[in-house]
Amino acid sequence: LFYEFACRFCYIQSWLHNIILLDSVYYIMSSNINIVLVNTSHPGNIGSSARAMKTMGLKYLKLVSPKKFPSDIANAKAVGCVDILDNATVTTSLAKSLTTSKLTVGLSARSRKSNIPCLTLSELMDLLGKYKNDEVSIVFGNEQSGLSNEELKLCNYLVSIPTSNAYTSLNLASAVQIFSYEYFKSSNVVEHTSQDTNDHVSHSTKQHIIDLFLSVMFSLGIITNKNKKSLTQNVHIIFNKTDLTDNEANLYLGILSKIHKAIEK
Repeated sequence: LFYEFACRFCYIQSWLHNIILLDSVYYIMSSNINIVLVNTSHPGNIGSSARAMKTMGLKYLKLVSPKKFPSDIANAKAVGCVDILDNATVTTSLAKSLTTSKLTVGLSARSRKSNIPCLTLSELMDLLGKYKNDEVSIVFGNEQSGLSNEELKLCNYLVSIPTSNAYTSLNLASAVQIFSYEYFKSSNVVEHTSQDTNDHVSHSTKQHIIDLFLSVMFSLGIITNKNKKSLTQNVHIIFNKTDLTDNEANLYLGILSKIHKAIEK
Protein backbone atom coordinates (compact mmCIF):
# COMPACT_ATOMS: atom_id res chain seq x y z
CA LEU A 1 0.00 0.00 0.00
CA PHE A 2 2.82 2.35 0.88
CA TYR A 3 4.56 1.54 -2.42
CA GLU A 4 1.39 2.31 -4.39
CA PHE A 5 0.96 5.58 -2.50
CA ALA A 6 4.60 6.56 -3.15
CA CYS A 7 4.25 5.85 -6.86
CA ARG A 8 1.13 7.95 -7.14
CA PHE A 9 2.74 10.76 -5.15
CA CYS A 10 5.75 10.75 -7.47
CA TYR A 11 3.46 10.79 -10.49
CA ILE A 12 1.49 13.78 -9.15
CA GLN A 13 4.72 15.57 -8.24
CA SER A 14 6.08 15.01 -11.75
CA TRP A 15 2.80 16.19 -13.31
CA LEU A 16 2.83 19.41 -11.24
CA HIS A 17 6.47 20.00 -12.14
CA ASN A 18 5.63 19.74 -15.84
CA ILE A 19 2.74 22.17 -15.42
CA ILE A 20 5.09 24.67 -13.77
CA LEU A 21 7.62 24.27 -16.59
CA LEU A 22 4.94 24.75 -19.23
CA ASP A 23 3.68 27.83 -17.41
CA SER A 24 7.20 29.28 -17.36
CA VAL A 25 7.65 28.67 -21.09
CA TYR A 26 4.25 30.28 -21.70
CA TYR A 27 5.20 33.48 -19.92
CA ILE A 28 8.76 33.70 -21.23
CA MET A 29 7.54 33.30 -24.80
CA SER A 30 5.09 36.17 -24.64
CA SER A 31 6.71 38.61 -22.25
CA ASN A 32 7.64 41.23 -24.86
CA ILE A 33 4.46 41.47 -26.96
CA ASN A 34 1.73 44.03 -26.25
CA ILE A 35 -1.65 43.77 -27.93
CA VAL A 36 -2.99 47.32 -28.23
CA LEU A 37 -6.67 47.93 -28.97
CA VAL A 38 -7.53 51.51 -29.96
CA ASN A 39 -10.96 53.09 -29.35
CA THR A 40 -12.73 49.73 -29.14
CA SER A 41 -16.49 50.28 -29.40
CA HIS A 42 -17.90 47.02 -28.05
CA PRO A 43 -16.63 45.56 -24.74
CA GLY A 44 -17.40 42.07 -26.03
CA ASN A 45 -14.59 42.45 -28.56
CA ILE A 46 -12.19 43.28 -25.73
CA GLY A 47 -13.14 40.12 -23.86
CA SER A 48 -12.95 37.94 -26.97
CA SER A 49 -9.55 39.43 -27.82
CA ALA A 50 -8.31 38.58 -24.32
CA ARG A 51 -9.39 34.97 -24.85
CA ALA A 52 -7.72 34.88 -28.27
CA MET A 53 -4.49 36.17 -26.70
CA LYS A 54 -4.28 33.78 -23.78
CA THR A 55 -4.97 30.66 -25.86
CA MET A 56 -1.86 31.54 -27.85
CA GLY A 57 0.35 32.53 -24.91
CA LEU A 58 0.02 36.33 -24.98
CA LYS A 59 -0.76 38.16 -21.76
CA TYR A 60 -0.14 41.92 -22.14
CA LEU A 61 -3.19 43.92 -23.23
CA LYS A 62 -3.28 47.70 -23.61
CA LEU A 63 -6.51 49.61 -24.22
CA VAL A 64 -6.57 53.12 -25.68
CA SER A 65 -9.75 55.05 -24.82
CA PRO A 66 -12.15 52.07 -24.87
CA LYS A 67 -15.82 53.08 -25.03
CA LYS A 68 -16.72 50.90 -22.03
CA PHE A 69 -14.22 49.22 -19.74
CA PRO A 70 -14.27 47.52 -17.26
CA SER A 71 -17.36 45.65 -18.38
CA ASP A 72 -19.33 42.56 -17.37
CA ILE A 73 -19.79 41.84 -21.08
CA ALA A 74 -16.02 41.83 -21.59
CA ASN A 75 -15.59 39.48 -18.61
CA ALA A 76 -18.24 37.13 -19.94
CA LYS A 77 -16.62 36.98 -23.38
CA ALA A 78 -13.17 36.38 -21.87
CA VAL A 79 -14.30 32.93 -20.60
CA GLY A 80 -11.62 32.07 -18.05
CA CYS A 81 -9.19 34.73 -19.25
CA VAL A 82 -10.35 37.55 -16.99
CA ASP A 83 -6.80 37.85 -15.62
CA ILE A 84 -5.79 39.39 -18.97
CA LEU A 85 -8.50 42.02 -18.51
CA ASP A 86 -7.67 42.62 -14.83
CA ASN A 87 -4.05 43.37 -15.73
CA ALA A 88 -4.82 45.43 -18.85
CA THR A 89 -3.36 48.94 -19.07
CA VAL A 90 -5.73 51.74 -20.08
CA THR A 91 -4.40 54.97 -21.63
CA THR A 92 -5.98 58.04 -23.21
CA SER A 93 -3.83 58.10 -26.35
CA LEU A 94 -1.94 55.67 -28.56
CA ALA A 95 1.27 57.67 -28.16
CA LYS A 96 1.19 57.17 -24.38
CA SER A 97 0.75 53.41 -24.74
CA LEU A 98 3.78 53.17 -27.05
CA THR A 99 6.29 55.08 -24.91
CA THR A 100 8.49 52.09 -24.06
CA SER A 101 7.99 50.09 -27.27
CA LYS A 102 10.91 49.51 -29.60
CA LEU A 103 8.74 48.34 -32.50
CA THR A 104 5.14 49.31 -33.36
CA VAL A 105 3.13 47.47 -36.00
CA GLY A 106 -0.39 48.42 -37.08
CA LEU A 107 -2.68 45.61 -38.23
CA SER A 108 -5.54 46.09 -40.63
CA ALA A 109 -8.16 43.80 -42.15
CA ARG A 110 -7.94 45.74 -45.40
CA SER A 111 -5.24 47.22 -47.60
CA ARG A 112 -4.47 50.85 -46.83
CA LYS A 113 -3.20 53.50 -49.20
CA SER A 114 -0.20 54.63 -47.23
CA ASN A 115 3.51 55.27 -47.64
CA ILE A 116 4.19 53.34 -44.45
CA PRO A 117 6.19 50.17 -45.20
CA CYS A 118 3.88 47.15 -45.47
CA LEU A 119 4.68 43.59 -44.44
CA THR A 120 2.96 40.26 -44.89
CA LEU A 121 2.20 38.23 -41.77
CA SER A 122 5.10 35.93 -42.62
CA GLU A 123 7.50 38.88 -42.95
CA LEU A 124 6.22 40.26 -39.65
CA MET A 125 7.00 36.99 -37.88
CA ASP A 126 10.55 37.09 -39.21
CA LEU A 127 10.91 40.67 -38.00
CA LEU A 128 9.57 39.85 -34.52
CA GLY A 129 12.31 37.24 -34.21
CA LYS A 130 14.83 40.09 -34.15
CA TYR A 131 12.98 41.85 -31.31
CA LYS A 132 12.63 38.99 -28.83
CA ASN A 133 14.38 41.02 -26.13
CA ASP A 134 12.57 44.28 -26.90
CA GLU A 135 9.08 45.52 -26.16
CA VAL A 136 6.82 45.28 -29.22
CA SER A 137 3.33 46.72 -29.70
CA ILE A 138 0.83 45.21 -32.15
CA VAL A 139 -1.89 47.79 -32.73
CA PHE A 140 -5.51 47.18 -33.78
CA GLY A 141 -7.83 50.06 -34.64
CA ASN A 142 -11.51 50.73 -34.01
CA GLU A 143 -13.95 48.10 -35.32
CA GLN A 144 -15.56 50.44 -37.85
CA SER A 145 -12.91 52.97 -38.82
CA GLY A 146 -9.64 51.16 -38.11
CA LEU A 147 -6.52 53.23 -37.41
CA SER A 148 -6.61 56.95 -38.19
CA ASN A 149 -3.88 58.66 -40.22
CA GLU A 150 -2.45 60.18 -37.04
CA GLU A 151 -2.32 56.75 -35.41
CA LEU A 152 -0.73 55.22 -38.50
CA LYS A 153 2.08 57.79 -38.29
CA LEU A 154 3.12 56.23 -34.99
CA CYS A 155 3.60 52.80 -36.58
CA ASN A 156 6.89 51.50 -37.96
CA TYR A 157 5.13 49.03 -40.23
CA LEU A 158 1.64 48.15 -41.42
CA VAL A 159 0.35 44.62 -41.89
CA SER A 160 -2.81 43.82 -43.81
CA ILE A 161 -4.57 40.52 -43.13
CA PRO A 162 -5.70 39.06 -46.48
CA THR A 163 -9.38 38.16 -46.80
CA SER A 164 -11.73 36.97 -49.53
CA ASN A 165 -12.97 39.62 -51.94
CA ALA A 166 -16.48 38.27 -51.41
CA TYR A 167 -16.49 39.58 -47.83
CA THR A 168 -13.59 41.59 -46.42
CA SER A 169 -14.94 42.57 -42.99
CA LEU A 170 -12.91 40.82 -40.28
CA ASN A 171 -14.00 40.91 -36.65
CA LEU A 172 -11.53 42.58 -34.26
CA ALA A 173 -11.12 39.53 -32.04
CA SER A 174 -10.66 37.35 -35.14
CA ALA A 175 -7.83 39.61 -36.31
CA VAL A 176 -6.22 39.35 -32.85
CA GLN A 177 -6.62 35.56 -32.99
CA ILE A 178 -4.98 35.34 -36.43
CA PHE A 179 -1.96 37.36 -35.33
CA SER A 180 -1.69 35.49 -32.01
CA TYR A 181 -1.79 32.11 -33.75
CA GLU A 182 0.83 33.10 -36.34
CA TYR A 183 3.09 34.42 -33.59
CA PHE A 184 2.60 31.32 -31.43
CA LYS A 185 3.34 29.06 -34.40
CA SER A 186 6.47 30.96 -35.45
CA SER A 187 7.79 31.17 -31.88
CA ASN A 188 7.54 27.43 -31.44
CA VAL A 189 8.76 26.36 -34.87
CA VAL A 190 11.19 28.95 -36.21
CA GLU A 191 14.57 29.40 -34.57
CA HIS A 192 16.39 32.57 -35.56
CA THR A 193 20.08 31.84 -35.81
CA SER A 194 21.15 35.47 -36.13
CA GLN A 195 20.99 37.43 -32.90
CA ASP A 196 20.99 41.22 -32.97
CA THR A 197 23.20 42.35 -30.11
CA ASN A 198 22.42 46.06 -30.55
CA ASP A 199 19.72 47.69 -28.46
CA HIS A 200 16.79 49.11 -30.40
CA VAL A 201 15.64 52.60 -29.47
CA SER A 202 12.31 53.13 -27.76
CA HIS A 203 9.32 54.71 -29.46
CA SER A 204 9.64 57.83 -27.28
CA THR A 205 13.31 58.31 -28.25
CA LYS A 206 12.51 57.98 -31.94
CA GLN A 207 9.62 60.43 -31.52
CA HIS A 208 12.03 62.89 -29.89
CA ILE A 209 14.32 62.64 -32.92
CA ILE A 210 11.39 63.25 -35.26
CA ASP A 211 10.20 66.28 -33.28
CA LEU A 212 13.71 67.77 -33.26
CA PHE A 213 14.18 67.10 -36.98
CA LEU A 214 10.83 68.74 -37.80
CA SER A 215 11.74 71.73 -35.61
CA VAL A 216 14.95 72.22 -37.61
CA MET A 217 13.01 72.00 -40.87
CA PHE A 218 10.53 74.59 -39.62
CA SER A 219 13.34 76.92 -38.54
CA LEU A 220 15.04 76.64 -41.93
CA GLY A 221 11.79 77.36 -43.76
CA ILE A 222 11.78 73.95 -45.43
CA ILE A 223 8.34 73.20 -44.03
CA THR A 224 5.66 75.70 -44.97
CA ASN A 225 1.91 75.85 -44.47
CA LYS A 226 1.52 74.48 -47.98
CA ASN A 227 3.65 71.35 -47.59
CA LYS A 228 3.40 70.87 -43.81
CA LYS A 229 1.07 67.86 -43.89
CA SER A 230 2.91 65.85 -46.56
CA LEU A 231 6.44 66.58 -45.33
CA THR A 232 5.55 65.87 -41.71
CA GLN A 233 4.06 62.53 -42.70
CA ASN A 234 7.08 61.64 -44.83
CA VAL A 235 9.50 62.44 -41.99
CA HIS A 236 7.54 60.16 -39.64
CA ILE A 237 7.60 57.36 -42.21
CA ILE A 238 11.34 57.71 -42.90
CA PHE A 239 12.35 57.53 -39.25
CA ASN A 240 9.76 54.93 -38.23
CA LYS A 241 11.03 52.44 -40.79
CA THR A 242 14.65 53.07 -39.77
CA ASP A 243 15.97 50.45 -37.35
CA LEU A 244 18.05 52.70 -35.08
CA THR A 245 20.30 51.53 -32.26
CA ASP A 246 20.84 53.56 -29.09
CA ASN A 247 24.23 54.80 -30.32
CA GLU A 248 22.79 55.90 -33.65
CA ALA A 249 19.90 57.68 -31.92
CA ASN A 250 22.29 59.55 -29.64
CA LEU A 251 24.31 60.62 -32.68
CA TYR A 252 21.19 61.94 -34.43
CA LEU A 253 20.07 63.79 -31.29
CA GLY A 254 23.50 65.33 -30.76
CA ILE A 255 23.79 66.60 -34.34
CA LEU A 256 20.21 67.89 -34.50
CA SER A 257 20.54 69.64 -31.13
CA LYS A 258 23.69 71.44 -32.31
CA ILE A 259 21.99 72.50 -35.55
CA HIS A 260 18.91 73.71 -33.68
CA LYS A 261 20.98 75.76 -31.23
CA ALA A 262 23.02 77.28 -34.07
CA ILE A 263 19.84 78.31 -35.90
CA GLU A 264 18.34 79.86 -32.77
CA LYS A 265 21.39 82.10 -32.16
